[in-house]
This record gives sequence, structure tokens and C-alpha cells, in this order.
Amino acid sequence: EDAFGFAASSDLAVGHERLLVAVSDPVGARLPKPEIPVTITVWLQGREFQRQSVAAGFIWAIPEVSGLYRANFDFDVPGIWVVSVQPASGAPLPDFPIQVQEFPRTVAVGAAAPLSDSVTIHDAPLEEITSDTDPDPSLYQMSIAEAVTSGRPSVIVFATPKFCQTAICGPTLDHILEIKPAFPGVNFLHVEVFTNLDDPANIQTVPAVDEWGIPTEPWVFVVDATGIVVARFEGVIDADEIAVALGAQE
Repeated sequence: EDAFGFAASSDLAVGHERLLVAVSDPVGARLPKPEIPVTITVWLQGREFQRQSVAAGFIWAIPEVSGLYRANFDFDVPGIWVVSVQPASGAPLPDFPIQVQEFPRTVAVGAAAPLSDSVTIHDAPLEEITSDTDPDPSLYQMSIAEAVTSGRPSVIVFATPKFCQTAICGPTLDHILEIKPAFPGVNFLHVEVFTNLDDPANIQTVPAVDEWGIPTEPWVFVVDATGIVVARFEGVIDADEIAVALGAQE
């Protein structure tokens, strides 16, 4: 009762896009649960007669604590779109708007991956290049430039476990490590969002954040063997989504 939905995606653009939806109550408690299925419907404001409806999937943002609904839609024009969330039982939640841009702020699917000279374990100790308290050294062996020119597909994760505003950077890295053993022919990289990790009052974003247009964290990009971005994911992601994106590259 009195629950409302809102977009957890901040960089939607014309094309086939993944929409994340959060549901909260008036005091801010997150409500989505895997046992409460919902249908998400979108339409361009003023074009109510042309709607897209999808049975949304559920994904844990923080395991067993809070989650989000996800669905993919085709946005054919930029502008204000309207989102409706209908639970399997009960009344629909209040509609809410989303902004769809003509072009995304981050690197778009189909674009060449920027050849960022991100730092690696060969440049500095792990504690200087990641805020992860228990880092996997294998994620820091290659720079972005080295990975995307290696002739192998790559999964590139922009995340900052210690300073994450969304609290899901750590779980996202966990999902990446979960799927990594199944794809030995793929480069997996974690790019820490900040430098000066030992001086939190003076942390600054790394150059790759600007080069890739990263507005939030975490972000995950899948790059094919030729260096083209083939999938991008904002926020929470699970191993299945990465596996599907990588499966298309095998």
C-alpha cells in the first residue's frame, strides 16, 4: 500500500535498452521481492496507444536485502516516456516518467571501446589501484587498452567497492568473479573509479571514467574480440546476464 516505483537507470537512450525499476514505500524501504512478479509497460508521453509490456525479471541488488526489477525495451525516439508497474495481484503502482536521450552518455553499444590506459598491478600495488578489501589479482593484469586490442572479448567493470554510492559495487564484482571461470578465453577487468585511495578527502576519478562517460557506478561493459562494445549494463547485474552477453561472442 502506497508503494511507488522509480527508475534505477540513469542513462537511457534511443535503441534497445535495459530498464531497472525500484519499488519503495513512503519511508524508503525497498520492496521488490522475487516472489512478487510484475509487468512493466512503457510508452512515449502522448502516444499512449503504442505500448510495450514486458514481464519483468527480478535481480538482487544486495543479496537477500533489496532488489530491482529489470526489463528490456525498444525506445524509438528520444523524449519523456511513461512507465507503469503492474503487480501480479492488486492495483498498479503510480505511473512515473523517464527521460530517454538521443545518445547515451556512456559508450554506446556498437561503438569502439576507448583505449584507456588504466592502471594495472604492473604499475602499482593492489591497495593503490582498487578499493576492494579482498581483490582478485587476476582482474588487474591488463589495462583497458591492452584488453580491447588483445583479439579476445573483454568484460570491463567500473566499480568502487569502498566508496560506492549505491552499495552494489561489491556484489557486482562478486557476480563477475562467479562467471569468470566459465569463460577462460575472455579478459575480465576491474577498473577502480577513484585514485588517491589512501586519502579519501582527496579522491579523484580516474581518466577512464571520463573517457567512457561513466555517470554512476557500477557499470559493466562487454567488448567483442574486435574492440566493439556489444553490451552495457548500469547498476546491478547478475551472472546470467553476463553469460548471455558473452555467449554471443563465442
